[in-house]
Amino acid sequence: MGNDAISMTGFGRARATLGSRTVGIEIRSLNHRGLDIKLRGYDLQLAPEIEAEILRLVRQTISRGSVTVNLREEVAQGQAAVLDPGWMRESYATLEAMRAELNLPGPLDMGTVVAYMALVKPGSTPEIAAARWPELAPGVEAALAGMCAMRAKEGAAIRADIEQRLANLRRLVEKIAELAEGVPLRAARRLEERLATLTSTVPAIEPARLAQEVAMLAERLDVSEELARLRAHLDHLAQILDGKGKDAPGRRIDFLVQEIGRECNTVGSKIQDAVIAALVIDGKAELEKLREQGQNIE
Repeated sequence: MGNDAISMTGFGRARATLGSRTVGIEIRSLNHRGLDIKLRGYDLQLAPEIEAEILRLVRQTISRGSVTVNLREEVAQGQAAVLDPGWMRESYATLEAMRAELNLPGPLDMGTVVAYMALVKPGSTPEIAAARWPELAPGVEAALAGMCAMRAKEGAAIRADIEQRLANLRRLVEKIAELAEGVPLRAARRLEERLATLTSTVPAIEPARLAQEVAMLAERLDVSEELARLRAHLDHLAQILDGKGKDAPGRRIDFLVQEIGRECNTVGSKIQDAVIAALVIDGKAELEKLREQGQNIE
């Protein structure tokens, strides 16, 4: 990932000139758990070697996303379409003969003739042969570059948002840690106060037994291990954003978000404190927003 996150959403467009023909190339990508590539030729027939080369370029450029590559034959920029009167007459005669044979109502209109001419395209060679790849490749590469530039720009915005969420989570964890230090002491005081109210009806509890109960209560309320793991997970998330580690940072962010969520749930369930519970809820809200942004990263 380098120093920038890469979004899985992007679009790129380019053209390639193949002799007298111009091919328009559009590549768009959306979110996907893996890499899914769809190649569409529309009015073009692509040689298997051409399809293989396009797929190779896409795979070596990106690792995640639903990618659609569209190729369509275009009229070259600045070149006007040339009307062939002979082909128009031939098309009209063919359609008129078919109309008469099928006993369809007439007469034929010009729109029907033009639609037929666009469909049949006499004399064209729609197939792109393998030998044309050196001419097509620069256009595919340019479209990919445009898509990647858009993905990088959007990824930078996603990274900034994730970093802000990360900073918010760090502050919440430290605030919880600060408040958690006093929870066992407050719980021990409440226990002593409750026992004091019962001394008139039950025998007094020995100081050693009371100290043991207080120690056990403090141990149950101790969340230092959970907080240490939370800090470690947040540090790991920061390392991922800095481009450290393996590829597919989006997947690792998704895994870390699940682990952070588990630790937050444990902290909330162990400490029966209203203020800390509210902070845990705030943390889970930030975590959900971070998860949504992480799912947009390649």
